[in-house]
Amino acid sequence: MKCSEILKYLTELYPLELAMDWDNSGFLIGRKEKEVKNVLVVLDITNDVLDYAKANGIDLIVSHHPIIFSAVKKVTDETLLGNYILKILRNDTSVIAMHTNFDIAGGGMADICSERLGLSNTSVLEITNEIEEEKLGIGKIGDLEREVSLDELIELVKSKFGLKKLAVFGRTNVPSKIKRVAISPGSGKGMYKYALKRADVLITGDITHHDGLDAVNDGICVIDATHYGLEHLFIDKIKSDLDKCESIKVFEFKNTNPVEII
Repeated sequence: MKCSEILKYLTELYPLELAMDWDNSGFLIGRKEKEVKNVLVVLDITNDVLDYAKANGIDLIVSHHPIIFSAVKKVTDETLLGNYILKILRNDTSVIAMHTNFDIAGGGMADICSERLGLSNTSVLEITNEIEEEKLGIGKIGDLEREVSLDELIELVKSKFGLKKLAVFGRTNVPSKIKRVAISPGSGKGMYKYALKRADVLITGDITHHDGLDAVNDGICVIDATHYGLEHLFIDKIKSDLDKCESIKVFEFKNTNPVEII
């Protein structure tokens, strides 16, 4: 398959028009008409990822987070991004990013995470799009299969997302039994406002000291499962999608989490 054919396939599943205005999803680096045999799926592009790509003859990297977010005025070996781009071009590798379009699209990040928790009666946390009267957006709110305590919910999140540790803000803000929860994979800065008075707990990532203070004082509990902790499900889903293309071999690289909570 060509890069352009893989891009077309992925964007039919996760349309680029759903992406947030500030995002930079899509075909970012390389040759669209390059023939692709080996594809690597990752959350982030790092030096370790690029070394792995070179060693395994990877033609195309499909990442969740765009390697290029804003305008680039020069590409040299004097910057980290410049070195990334030079390595990618030197190895004749192409790059596609499926970011907020994947987060928002039906069957994408929001749906995967809510299904992982077994949520029912779901609705969108932050509505960003409406297509044929279907509301789409960032995150989900829904009901757990049964009422649980906060400690039980914490263990459920750890189990379902393969996590060892979590951070909790506002433990005293939760009722004795929790039924309705919100989940917003990735960076949850400010997302607690969409969950206020709609959910007992918000599960998200990247909560800073001041974000946590604001959430606690506004009366909601937030579980910080880290940015990587929830979004790593992207890798399995995109690999599963691409495995349906018989002419390519799909690799995955999962060890890009920069956070280790001891």
